[in-house]
Amino acid sequence: MIIANPIFDTVFKRLMEDKEASKFIVSTLLGKPVISIEVKSQEVTYTEDEQSKSQAVALRLYRLDFVATIQTGDNEYTNVLIEVQKALKITNLNRFRNYIAEQYKRKDTVGGKKTSLPIITIYILGFELPEIATSCVRVNKNYFDAVHETDMDVKSHFIERIMHDCVVVQARKIEKERYATNLDKLLSVFIQDDFVDDEKTKYYPYFIEDENIRRITDILHYCASDTKERTRIKAEIEAWETYQELLESSEKDNLQTIERQDAALAEDKVIIARERAEKEAAIARERAALAEKEAAIARERAAIAEKEVAIARERAAIAEKEALLAELARLKTQNQ
Repeated sequence: MIIANPIFDTVFKRLMEDKEASKFIVSTLLGKPVISIEVKSQEVTYTEDEQSKSQAVALRLYRLDFVATIQTGDNEYTNVLIEVQKALKITNLNRFRNYIAEQYKRKDTVGGKKTSLPIITIYILGFELPEIATSCVRVNKNYFDAVHETDMDVKSHFIERIMHDCVVVQARKIEKERYATNLDKLLSVFIQDDFVDDEKTKYYPYFIEDENIRRITDILHYCASDTKERTRIKAEIEAWETYQELLESSEKDNLQTIERQDAALAEDKVIIARERAEKEAAIARERAALAEKEAAIARERAAIAEKEVAIARERAAIAEKEALLAELARLKTQNQ
């Protein structure tokens, strides 16, 4: 069977608009039964460069929100906001963060009442996270008693609404050989392999027994065979190619700017080093002149000290002569 590659926003949007398909996808990725699901809103964000519709060159980030009732335990159910984000290429992390921040502000209507729901995010990435080897990661909140160092089997209404669980799917790391669990079967439609034309469509090689997978592949087959859908996919590819050219051009300009800044910084460093060397040489000359002056003063002081010693010796000799004359005069007087 030939199916469209769901990594494209156009195809993924068509897939998630089918209620049964989206219910199976969300349930399988979360690893929890989804009792009911309702599409709330969807949003497409364009790059900053597109100021007019004629310049709207790239779908950078696709978002789709659901309010779902999921089963969390035996006879335990909770309403949650499922926020799906898909990015074909690596994008600004702040776009994910900013959108999540907006979701924390919103209130949804459940049972006729406005309420803030716990949030679960699902990220489907068309690029790789080098530090994560697996194709699907579930990140869940765990409550831990830090005082008694024990896990806590409890949920807090407050905590559940200020933190969120998430699931991350890396389409380029899905293992083609795995096809056993529901998750394996779901991920198989996202495998980036067996393409028949420019990564838009691919051959789906697995024998389909599961009705949910058949429903998904039927939708993807329709997208691959329908002329309008293929035209939309082609337009999206052209948009991404244009966006990549703009991005590469921007990166090139940024690189040239950085290189100029580095050259100017290197020149400034040379000037600073030269000025520092000149100042250090001047200080060294001043210190040498000061040392010479201090040496001259020391020599003068030594000469003075030497003169004072000579004078002291002369005075001692005179005193000795005077004492001798005085003794001679005493003896002369005594003899008379």
